[in-house]
Amino acid sequence: MQDGRPGYAGPASLVVGDVRHVVRVRLTGSINPFDGHYHWQGTVYDAPAEVRSGSAAARLCVADVDVAARLVERTAGGHLMISGTGRPPFPL
Repeated sequence: MQDGRPGYAGPASLVVGDVRHVVRVRLTGSINPFDGHYHWQGTVYDAPAEVRSGSAAARLCVADVDVAARLVERTAGGHLMISGTGRPPFPL
């Protein structure tokens, strides 16, 4: 990413329940100095309207990396905000 933090922008798959959705994402993250864990977050573009924040278990897949994720909220522009803790779905 341009700010020097690791990140990713590009295609991904968002899995909610048993349904896989092809999406685009823009993600970034950093190690939290207070808890020592890696926290990543970003925006999911092109997610269908029926995918809502707080949905059943969600997973984000980038290439061959598949991680648990939390759908935080839907923005005014209709995009999903997503976050996770631990291994991110992009290379560090």
